[in-house]
Amino acid sequence: MLTSIKENKFQYESQKLGMMYFRVALVLFGAQLLMGLIAAIQFMYPDFLYGVFDFSVARMVHINALVVWMLYAMIGSVYLMLPDETGMEAVGIKLGKLGFWVLTAAVTVVVLVYIFIQIGSGSETTLWLINEGREYIEAPRWADIGIVVVVLIFYYNVFFTFIKSNQRTGIMTVMVANLLALAGLYLAGMVYTDNISMDQYWWWWVIHLWVEATWEVFVGTLAAYALIKIIDAKREIVEMWLWIEVLMLFGSVF
Repeated sequence: MLTSIKENKFQYESQKLGMMYFRVALVLFGAQLLMGLIAAIQFMYPDFLYGVFDFSVARMVHINALVVWMLYAMIGSVYLMLPDETGMEAVGIKLGKLGFWVLTAAVTVVVLVYIFIQIGSGSETTLWLINEGREYIEAPRWADIGIVVVVLIFYYNVFFTFIKSNQRTGIMTVMVANLLALAGLYLAGMVYTDNISMDQYWWWWVIHLWVEATWEVFVGTLAAYALIKIIDAKREIVEMWLWIEVLMLFGSVF
């Protein structure tokens, strides 16, 4: 696997798709650094780009780029390890590639709107097309829907590959269960209410359960796979600790 990554030669289309996700993640990481630098300069020298590019926008793109490049990297990692863990090509890989291009196009449009339009009138149109105005999840409503659709396509690829495979592992079992929560919990951020307390309640579900719960298990499965491949750790031991992490997660929630 490591040799294939270095030489960029892969047997499976899903692994090639994973590398496409990694490339976009690198671009977004660069955007995060650039926007962070601009925001830092504006913080120290408020006149920098005054009236042209607001500090609030630079900060918003900086933080959102962080979230999105991590999401790209995690999805790419799953596509990379999927054939290795299941022993077969991902089911519906063409649909998976379509999801990649849809997500990348949506991210590009959202960033361009953030930079060049920046703000709206605060109307329903603004919520749907420009910015929802909710910290960390500012993406307009149409982009929210697109993210859910792409994650569902991703889940379809992983779930049906797992079902059709004769090679079932603890890592993939946890991954499949966690991806369902990954798609489901994001829906909480799409609940509209004009009550600020209720709005913050649903916002909390996304920030502290979608990110801090499902993402941690997500990274745990990837770390388990990496430990097996890089240092030849025993699968039984690694998967045991992965299940312990899942139990600790449920303990922290309840």
